[in-house]
Amino acid sequence: MSKKSIVIGVSSGIAAYKILDLITIFKKQGHDVHVMMTQKASHILSPGKVEKLTGHPVYMHLFDNDFSYEQILKQKKVDHIELAKHADIFVIAPATANIIAKLANGLADDFLTTSILATHAPVLICPSMNDVMWNHPATSKNLTILKSYGYELLDPATGSLACGTDGIGRLPEMDVIAKATHEVLERTQLLAGKKIIVTSGGTSEPIDDARVITNRSSGKMGVALAEAAFRYGAEVTLLRSHNSVLSHLPITQKAYASVTELSSLMKKEVKNNDIVIHAAAVSDFTVTKAGEKLESSTPHSITLSPTKKIINEIKKINPKIILIGFKAVTNVIPSAVEGSLQKLFDDAHADYVIVNDISRSDIGFESDENEVYVVDSNKIIKHILKAPKREIANEILKTIFINRSL
Repeated sequence: MSKKSIVIGVSSGIAAYKILDLITIFKKQGHDVHVMMTQKASHILSPGKVEKLTGHPVYMHLFDNDFSYEQILKQKKVDHIELAKHADIFVIAPATANIIAKLANGLADDFLTTSILATHAPVLICPSMNDVMWNHPATSKNLTILKSYGYELLDPATGSLACGTDGIGRLPEMDVIAKATHEVLERTQLLAGKKIIVTSGGTSEPIDDARVITNRSSGKMGVALAEAAFRYGAEVTLLRSHNSVLSHLPITQKAYASVTELSSLMKKEVKNNDIVIHAAAVSDFTVTKAGEKLESSTPHSITLSPTKKIINEIKKINPKIILIGFKAVTNVIPSAVEGSLQKLFDDAHADYVIVNDISRSDIGFESDENEVYVVDSNKIIKHILKAPKREIANEILKTIFINRSL
């Protein structure tokens, strides 16, 4: 692996003293290591020893004694922002229950928490605490929130704890943390150099000036896929419906309303991209819009006319593009999945189709979770069991691209 900028965030767990060994591992591997610490962590780990090992100052205080706002305004540089911008990964080790709670709730009251809030780099959380604290529902809730942000979690080890008890909560060994760090960094190169379009949300076809035909798609699955692709190194363009969820990452986002608008955007974008993940819920029907708002006091009839299948046009524009489509079905029967998709593979020449069951209220439309089948033109490649949509997105990309030559 090429030289990376690794930032270690040290909070005040007793295991903080072990971080000198982690720094040594990273330095021997040729990486540039920066360390930020909470003030209380400095009672356990000597900042001087850290500085000697890394060759860089330890970042601890947002405002040092010689802080000058005039100098900041002149240079246009703030340490915690510069660190956040240029880091390839943040490794929080040890991550105490307190620091986990702060990060989950977006608190930024010291150098470490402020830097994490300001970064788009991957964040690896390495918890270390008493077993009762680890099993507390507040900690579980906070870890779930961090995972929903896209942060990586390395589970603690089980064994003898500093408080004298035995149980889960030990900081993993330093070589385990180093290996996990490299695995995260390697994933950030999975789609490096590739340009990807992701569609998300549901189209809206106007009936009159006030009413539309639409569907229940929130866009959560599409955004999860766009953000996963971004974290895997791709240049991502997210085409999302006006009312769907936004991404907080620096991803190009373009909004659409109708099938026609989405089709127009796709025609402009597809020719210059390598991969399309077509997760949008596109209306199968449109109507002729009334010239004025329909009166609610009288009945009205509307005629549903089939829309043009956007997915069928993609490979006509760019035959070389990798096309990943989505298929919403009701009451999925695994043995019938492959056969039911043959028309989609024949007409759209899709490379892969992701199948999810919209008849279940616990997954799919509007839900934060999903369960899908990844299918190519020959067979089901993988059944990804129910999980948060961000985890589903990661599994979809890894399933398709880790073993595919791009």
